[in-house]
Amino acid sequence: MQEIYFSRNEISGTWLNDTKENTGLLKWDGCDLLQGIGLKDMHGQEMFEGDLIDDTCNRIGINQSALLVRWDPKEARFCLYDNKERQIWWHPHLQQVIGNIYENRSLWHGKLNF
Repeated sequence: MQEIYFSRNEISGTWLNDTKENTGLLKWDGCDLLQGIGLKDMHGQEMFEGDLIDDTCNRIGINQSALLVRWDPKEARFCLYDNKERQIWWHPHLQQVIGNIYENRSLWHGKLNF
């Protein structure tokens, strides 16, 4: 993201694609602002709210679908959830971002309760 214009309800930044071109000015209703959570995955990629995480990297016997990064208001922190709404422990050194629910919804087989 490059700039947020609160008075005009606009934002400008860079598209998350291979070209990395500037978005130009967009109205806020045309985009989703994602909160970084302060953790990086096993490859150093920053994790964001709404990211889908693969928890099976380099782990024998773990067979699990993607996990979802979501804010938990009761605990006042970001948590990982499986598709049955169970909280899963963070292991960033063994976990990998594989997409997000905005661009890769087909990878998520649970509810979207935000």
